[in-house]
Amino acid sequence: MGRPYAVLLASCLAIPLVAATGGPDQYGYIWKDSFEPDGPAYSWIDITSTGIPITDLADDNTHGPFVMSGSMPYYWYDVKKVWVGSNGYVAFNGGNIAANFPTLPGAGGTDNYIAVFMSDLTFGGTGNPAQCFLQDEDDRLIISWINVPFWSVTAPGYVGSNTFQLVLDKSDSTITMQYQGTSGTTGSNGPVIGIESVTGSIGLARSQSLMPAAGYAVRFYNPATPLLQVKDASVEWVGEPGSRGTTMAVGASLDLASVVANSGNQDLPEFTLTSTVISAGGQTVLSETTTVGALLAGGNALVELAQAFSPGQSGTYRHQVTITGVAGELVSTNNSITREIIAYSPAVNTQDISWAGPNDDGLGLGWNGGDGGIGVYIMPPFHPCLVTGTTVRISSNSGSSYAMMLYDDDGPDGGPGTLLDSTVVTLANGGAGDHFYPLPTPVMSDSGGYYVVWYMLGPSVYIAKDVAGPFSLQCYEVLGGAWAEYRERTTTDFHLGLRIQQLPFTDVGAMGFVGINNGQVITAPTTIQVLVKNLGNTPVTNIPVHYAFNNGPVATQTYTGNNIAPGNSTIVAFPQPFTPPGNGTGQLCAWTSAANDAHPLNDTICVSVNIAVGIAEQGMEALHTWPNPAQDILEVRGLPPGGVEWTVLDLRGVRAMQGKAMATGGFLRLDIRDLPPGMYALRCKVAGARLGGRFVVQR
Repeated sequence: MGRPYAVLLASCLAIPLVAATGGPDQYGYIWKDSFEPDGPAYSWIDITSTGIPITDLADDNTHGPFVMSGSMPYYWYDVKKVWVGSNGYVAFNGGNIAANFPTLPGAGGTDNYIAVFMSDLTFGGTGNPAQCFLQDEDDRLIISWINVPFWSVTAPGYVGSNTFQLVLDKSDSTITMQYQGTSGTTGSNGPVIGIESVTGSIGLARSQSLMPAAGYAVRFYNPATPLLQVKDASVEWVGEPGSRGTTMAVGASLDLASVVANSGNQDLPEFTLTSTVISAGGQTVLSETTTVGALLAGGNALVELAQAFSPGQSGTYRHQVTITGVAGELVSTNNSITREIIAYSPAVNTQDISWAGPNDDGLGLGWNGGDGGIGVYIMPPFHPCLVTGTTVRISSNSGSSYAMMLYDDDGPDGGPGTLLDSTVVTLANGGAGDHFYPLPTPVMSDSGGYYVVWYMLGPSVYIAKDVAGPFSLQCYEVLGGAWAEYRERTTTDFHLGLRIQQLPFTDVGAMGFVGINNGQVITAPTTIQVLVKNLGNTPVTNIPVHYAFNNGPVATQTYTGNNIAPGNSTIVAFPQPFTPPGNGTGQLCAWTSAANDAHPLNDTICVSVNIAVGIAEQGMEALHTWPNPAQDILEVRGLPPGGVEWTVLDLRGVRAMQGKAMATGGFLRLDIRDLPPGMYALRCKVAGARLGGRFVVQR
């Protein structure tokens, strides 16, 4: 029960601890035990009648976060949120720690925790007497694990009994661990006793794989004068607390934000934050750099980025936030966080929503004993929609059934709540490969998300894993009905998800003008043509299309032709041309106003155009100017050969430049670097002919 097949169990020899002191670690923590003359006296604190019972611990899971009243000084920072682990530890940033247990200290995986009696314990199994209580006071936090046995592969699934306690003293920053009694043999490499900082590489172990004697206490002391002056800027979260993955619709807009903190004990001057969104192909699609102001030790700041992300096509994106520019920083592992974003096209009627990419590791994951499962949380990328079933990829199955379950997120704090569906899958329908299991009654989804669970009903069945980043951090392990964040969620996603079906919706947008571009010069009445696209999932016609210049009079043309299929486009031409109203620069905008349009943000397109009228051109033949707009050099084409007298006039008709030159090969080059930006008219006399043209200087 409760062990991934990938974990190899190893026996350890349990021997009593002997009196000792230890430390300091790099920061200055030391420990003393109850056998030392000036060490702590063993004094068990009974909170079984006064504390809060923690009733949701099972096998390899956590309860939390519990928010302490006040804060506990820990290393060079304060901690306030506590996750209580069934395996005899508390963590301050969350995280599930299970066999085989890490050597302490050791960076990577879950860091920032206290190992009280960290070993392969279990609260699961019929008749298990294990209990846990928590009591939070103004000056201390007490957590007691009572009669907790070790996990065992043999019935009834546990062996031995261990009673131990953690006392966090908020007033003097000491950490006391007490052991009323321990018995039994563990098949893992615990127990581990010690502390570890947020860096992972800084910590202090009391012991590893040694059993404490009954009536034993050990205390860890925070140094009055730290051995380290710590400069440390950290990214706390990206997108939302927890930096979990999100889904969204193509064309929708997602605000980007991040919280950064001064996690050290030294004030920080301003530093740099870079926010980057990267496509699945590795291309940067959005990048923004900003300066974070000075932060006092222990302070934090919300950074709301100016640019929102609007994906142009479906696929997996990474939003990465990175801190740079902190001189002498001790910890760099917390300088960057990447969040997974998956965009789905709203024009696709039916699609599978999952955190996994196309590939898997070929091995999969299963639990020893066949009683365990995986859950994922998924929020549909658009609402409303119908949830029509669940999906899973099985790596291999040599004979077991499994269950597929769907929960609403109406539980406490958005956790799994109402069970919406549960389906038992036999081997005949659950072999290796991809599977879809329809819901008897599709679920109408108006908001929120769902928890999808794959649960083993026997051994030797494996769910496929995706071990190629980015990762959603939305995976859970479900053991005996208890939920915990999946222990390797930072490096794994699972092929487990939802199938959704869109309800019919209308979404029509103006994609652009035909033949009119940004910076174009318009000198005469011009036909307006607008490219209109059906971005919805139902055919459309009778679409009003409009255009206007600089919020002036609106021209309207309703498209009444054949239905435009989802994903297709058409060109809408206006019978009334656009007549330039006067000289100047402005916005020419076109937009649609389809009835019941679901996504109005993509309805409008605008281009900046230059209007040049009012300078007489009677009797003049047209010249071609290139490039237009121009910066430094202008080529005049269409001239007959011979000597040319030329004049450049501004929009008031005032001469700006003039000169004489020879037209060779039908064109002339003019140096216009001295002209300020604006619109100009060109007049040429050559071989008795008068010719004219227009151009824009733009820099």
